[in-house]
Amino acid sequence: MGKKVPSETLERLRQVNDELEFYMNIFQLPESNPDNNDCSEYLLEVDTDTPIKPPKFGPNRPADTAEELEARMEVMKNKITARHLARQSKQTTDSSKVERKKLKKEERLKKKLMKVNLISAKQEQQRNKLIEHKPLEVKKEKKAAPTFNAEGKIVFSKFQLDEHDKPKKGLETDKKKLLKKVLDNKKQLSELKQSGDIEKYAEVKQKQAWEKAMAKTAGQKLRDDPELLVKKINERKKQIKKSKEAWKERKAKVEEKQAQAQKKRTTNLQERAQKKKNKKLQKMAKRGRIIPGF
Repeated sequence: MGKKVPSETLERLRQVNDELEFYMNIFQLPESNPDNNDCSEYLLEVDTDTPIKPPKFGPNRPADTAEELEARMEVMKNKITARHLARQSKQTTDSSKVERKKLKKEERLKKKLMKVNLISAKQEQQRNKLIEHKPLEVKKEKKAAPTFNAEGKIVFSKFQLDEHDKPKKGLETDKKKLLKKVLDNKKQLSELKQSGDIEKYAEVKQKQAWEKAMAKTAGQKLRDDPELLVKKINERKKQIKKSKEAWKERKAKVEEKQAQAQKKRTTNLQERAQKKKNKKLQKMAKRGRIIPGF
């Protein structure tokens, strides 16, 4: 603290000097003249006839005796020593506390330095970006891998179907193939029955019965009725025939509509060409050319 006091006092004196110069400039006070030391015109008028009386009461009252003066000096000494002791008591004497304070100060300084370094690094990066002006890199689009459905075929749709909508693997849905299978099974059983091999017939029949039972328990719909299968096949044939007829009608209507549009276009073009021709002939007739019909 002893080294810092003179610099602080010097700074304070400079501030006071600046303030005084400021006020002197405002009130336009003249500077001191070494030749003329008469400043009576700037001094306040003081009545010299009436002497200045010291205060009779309070601490500023002059001491009457030497003992009273010594007592006052003792009181002042006690006050100063008390203030000094209070300041010393405030200062920490524990070395561990002092070290902790030092460590905290060092940590704060480190954090501040880190912050400043980060800010300067960011600013440097921004400057480099502005200077370089590198072109933007176009990201290459990755080609999506093909997706396959339950049947092993490539799917081009982005929508994932529900599990119930997907055809289950191993189940036949073609009515003609199902009908052929049912007829083949019946034919096999009838051949075994006619040949007289009862054990084989019973074994095959039991096997077919077990297959049907297992399919039912798995929640599969049995399609082993030949009459229903024939009916479904006929219905499908009728639908195909009907859709073909509807398509033919639609195609005929579209062709007819196109022909009408083309006919209308050709008539419009002919009319326009005829109007243009008549207009030209009228102009020529007006100029004096002899044209029949105009």
